[in-house]
Amino acid sequence: MKVTHQLFFFVCIILAVSACSGVRYLEDGEKWLYKQNLKNVETANKREMREVITLTPNTRVPILGPIGAVIYESGENNFDTARIEAKRAEIVASLDKKIEEREADGRKTKKLEARKTRKLERIDKKLKLGNLRMRTGSPLAVYDSAEIEYSRSRIESYLKGKGYLKAEVEVEKKQRGRKIFQDFVVEEGPRSFIDSLNLRTGDSAITNLINKYQDESFLIVGEGYDRSKIDQERNRLNLLLKDNGYFEFNEQYINFEILYAPDETDLWVTTVINKPANRDKHKVFTLDSIVINTQGNTPIQKTETYEGVTYNSGLQHYNPKVLDARTKFWPDSLYNYTQIVNTQKQLLNMNMFRYVNINFDTTQLKDKFVATIYTAPLKKFQLNQELGLNMTEGVPGPFYNVSLQNRNAFGAAEVLEIGAFVSQEGVSPITNQDRLYGSFQYGGNVSLTFPRFNIPLLNSRLINKTTYNPRNTISLGYNFTKRPGEYTRSNLNGRFSYLWQNKKGARSYTLNVADINLINTYSISDSFRELLEDLQSQGNTLYLSFRRSFVSSTSFNATYNFDYSDPNTPSSFVRVFLESGGNLNNIFGTGLLENNDLQFYEFSKVQLDFRRYLPRPNGDAWVLRANAGAAVPYGESAEGENSALPYEKYFFSGGSSSIRAWSPRRLGPGSAYPYKLDENGQNELDENGELVPDRGNYLFEQPGEILIELNAEYRGNITGFLDYAVFVDAGNVWNFNEYSVQDPNGVIRVSPGAKFSFDRFYKEIAVGVGAGLRMDFSFLVFRFDYGIQIKDPRFDAGDRWQMPFIRRDQATWNIAVGYPF
Repeated sequence: MKVTHQLFFFVCIILAVSACSGVRYLEDGEKWLYKQNLKNVETANKREMREVITLTPNTRVPILGPIGAVIYESGENNFDTARIEAKRAEIVASLDKKIEEREADGRKTKKLEARKTRKLERIDKKLKLGNLRMRTGSPLAVYDSAEIEYSRSRIESYLKGKGYLKAEVEVEKKQRGRKIFQDFVVEEGPRSFIDSLNLRTGDSAITNLINKYQDESFLIVGEGYDRSKIDQERNRLNLLLKDNGYFEFNEQYINFEILYAPDETDLWVTTVINKPANRDKHKVFTLDSIVINTQGNTPIQKTETYEGVTYNSGLQHYNPKVLDARTKFWPDSLYNYTQIVNTQKQLLNMNMFRYVNINFDTTQLKDKFVATIYTAPLKKFQLNQELGLNMTEGVPGPFYNVSLQNRNAFGAAEVLEIGAFVSQEGVSPITNQDRLYGSFQYGGNVSLTFPRFNIPLLNSRLINKTTYNPRNTISLGYNFTKRPGEYTRSNLNGRFSYLWQNKKGARSYTLNVADINLINTYSISDSFRELLEDLQSQGNTLYLSFRRSFVSSTSFNATYNFDYSDPNTPSSFVRVFLESGGNLNNIFGTGLLENNDLQFYEFSKVQLDFRRYLPRPNGDAWVLRANAGAAVPYGESAEGENSALPYEKYFFSGGSSSIRAWSPRRLGPGSAYPYKLDENGQNELDENGELVPDRGNYLFEQPGEILIELNAEYRGNITGFLDYAVFVDAGNVWNFNEYSVQDPNGVIRVSPGAKFSFDRFYKEIAVGVGAGLRMDFSFLVFRFDYGIQIKDPRFDAGDRWQMPFIRRDQATWNIAVGYPF
């Protein structure tokens, strides 16, 4: 009892100190805005209301208190603007002197001037935003009655803009010492709804056009009034008219008249399209002709016509068929603003031009104009180099990449790219994650990317004209890997692909018509060969990856990004992947492969990845993910002892973007686990003559043919770029069949339980929980996650749920770059 009282007293002291930690930074006469609430909000969106408040309390972390304010104030106490200004003046004087000396000697000063600009930009940024601690933390929320009044009026204006025309907001506050507890008390009142919609244009053509697309209107009878919907409707109508020939139309011609009775909640909304000042109605414009200039400021070297469009080129000549595929408007068509913008984007996406400007001349012909596209080539050759560090499993290793781009290599606006790389990475052996050594890699790649689809035997013009950002890529690559003490291996890869997107870029598609890999292993150490044989006796097919192999496949990948991670509205991300392996074997046969003793595969694979982002009113978010897939060998690959997938095509579970309580690729399959072996390699037996499980043995990777993963993560901000997360991960991998490997010595290596079965798979779902810290620098996110196993399917059914920290190696640290999903 005495220990309990002491612990309670200690906790009270810690809480008291953390609660007062913000007060000590206040100046004389200042008060701390400690807590703030929105009260009596019944139907309005509380999250959106919080966003209009300009002064909010500091985020307080239990025990630690307002850590963001503490970091900021400690930085401000050490921030000396006079010293920084003096340093700035010193740098300016020093560099100006050097520049003057170089100019006097007739030497170039460009590098010195650039250096001066960079240094001054850094210093000016520091003067504006403060030092690192000030940029990391957040200022102390000092109570300001004028700022609170401003926030009150903004909340009231927001409510009236949402149809609460009689809304009122009052401020209530209480003071305890130097802390302010303040509430915005909301009286919403009744909300007004749209009772009727009317349209007045004075132009029957515009009236018919608007009525034709009325189903797309943001204003709907019976819905609540929303000022933002009025703005959206104005934008919609403006775009609708501009996409149907009304070149001179703009938003200023659109007004909305809103009528209501003082004691009623019904609103009458009339959309008004005003006439232009100089004529009776708005004009519809048609394209008379199109001219495309690709020479920039250089003289025209060649003029040609294709499909009614004139092409002028300079020293760099571009095949008109290619530019035609990227041009989304044509002669004698109505002016269409969306197609004009898409044409600009399409041409810029070619990685061929520095800029794309489109001008329209309406003075030459009545109700028609000439469209002229002006572009200028990028540099024909571009050398890119990258030197940095790879961090695969916590150990950095150097890498160097170099690539040379040749634009318009053969006159069809294609990009020829030749690249090479070399790297030294810190990796763990496949069989033991506790050891680390250097893995050396080098290789090269040659690719040719066409900015259109090249489809044999088909008229591809129509397909290219109706597809956004079409590309056709042919590539050939070579990769050499040497892992000391294990193996030396190479991979020759060839690929033929089609890629395209939708107009908004939110949907991307990749069709790999042919993806061919020729794998050759030059050497395997004796110890590594023994390990492969050991894995083979456990049903692991890794050994097949070190045979001379021919792997071919056709795959389709589609991603749908519905504004994923939008901080304001719920959003989603979907990825669908389909793959069929061994298609070339079916076409050309396997005789050549068998004669050359090449391992080959036939398989099918499917995977679906769904993610959901759910922002909360306080700025935090729930992020959910479901990831499932299946892969199965067929044909000759499904027969005999070599029944297997290519090792890279298996599913794996565990790791920083998977089930984080397990080490990478170590979870599963199912409820199977290895048995303990004695020093002679024979099964250990307990006192009852039963095999002894080795459930804590996660030395080997665990491939599976079926994958199910479910993840839920709650993300929030601590201060500045420092975020936190708590998460729950669940999942596993399974096989379609149990391990059937027979050890020649009669040793049983692995228990049953790897096979997927509908009547028990849900009982074999592993569960991990944990928490993490993230440093979000906008351009880069460093992530530290700590996962704990709370349900391990390797244990018997009654023992799978376990309390944290009761077993050795029950928790795993994950260090990664980027969010897990």
